[in-house]
Amino acid sequence: MPIYRLSILGQEVSFKTNVDEARILEAKKVVLDRFNKINTYGSRLSNEKLLILVALGLADDYLQTIQKLLETEEKLKHLLEKIDKENGS
Repeated sequence: MPIYRLSILGQEVSFKTNVDEARILEAKKVVLDRFNKINTYGSRLSNEKLLILVALGLADDYLQTIQKLLETEEKLKHLLEKIDKENGS
């Protein structure tokens, strides 16, 4: 399992994962993009607090995505049930 060492806003982090390096770098880019978007509003917050806001925003995106996935799965379930009924199964 490869070890990754990243520096994000002066914070060093090392971790092991089987995830492809391109995915790690894309995740880092998402964090930095969100950070820069929040930070451009003239915020006087520390980097740590801004990173917490980034984490909260990403967590909210995740929760919304999970909710949409569950709703889509439910719709698909109903459609499959309707198709089964129409086919006499």
